[in-house]
Amino acid sequence: MRNALVILALIAIAGCATSPVPSAQAIKAPAERLLAYQAPLDGSGSLTVIRDSGFTGSGCYTTIFLNGQRAAKLAPEEKATFRLSPGEWIVGAAIEGAGLCGAMNEKRTETEVHLRQGQDKYFRVFSSPEAGLDVRPTSL
Repeated sequence: MRNALVILALIAIAGCATSPVPSAQAIKAPAERLLAYQAPLDGSGSLTVIRDSGFTGSGCYTTIFLNGQRAAKLAPEEKATFRLSPGEWIVGAAIEGAGLCGAMNEKRTETEVHLRQGQDKYFRVFSSPEAGLDVRPTSL
């Protein structure tokens, strides 16, 4: 019985982590869930946010925030590319919603990025047992 509990605990912990999705394999989020920063902008850079694949929160959208403004809602394995003016930006992510998704609401996690003209940057939204929901730069 004790061994069965240990095995179930290990399965539960492994099931909480998500897996990275390379940008080339990520699915572009539908236009109705791209809420801001989609128009071409002279002298801009681009920032692409990719949500991991995996079970954690898979039935809920992750809201992406740019400088505190809702910019997109992503399902697992989706990405959104934003056209941004050069400068400092705060990229945030949070699980939002009603019903079971509302029960999973986590505090927004944020990170800072400096974007230069013509620069393309990539960020990954993921979940892990150690960090919970997080958003970090990625080279994938």
